[in-house]
Amino acid sequence: MKINRLCTGLVAFGMVAALSVPAAIAKSQSASDPQTATKEAGMRDRFQTTVESLNLTDDQKPKVDSIFADAKTQRKAIFSDTTLTDDQKKTKMKELHQSTMTKLNGVLTPDQQTELKTKMATAREKSAPQQ
Repeated sequence: MKINRLCTGLVAFGMVAALSVPAAIAKSQSASDPQTATKEAGMRDRFQTTVESLNLTDDQKPKVDSIFADAKTQRKAIFSDTTLTDDQKKTKMKELHQSTMTKLNGVLTPDQQTELKTKMATAREKSAPQQ
């Protein structure tokens, strides 16, 4: 009788442990996602603010806004595509960044392009880990 109760207790404990592990893993993964998402959103906002600080003309402003809106839509589609691996998402995000930069360079003047490159390089230097 005592052995039966002990076995039942162990089985119950094992089931609870087995069910709680996936929940703990999911919780730890979702806990890091908001931090990553917040950091990426901050970078996007700073980039957009940087582009908008280039003294855009009234003709350029709606074009730039459209480029950023399109990039945002594509970015959401990439991150919500559950068929892609993390590496595939990373590759697609790099492609999206390159495409967005190409579109922006088509709207910006050569002086604005140079200023943007300079500001981006400065921002990269500031965010690089100090040694």
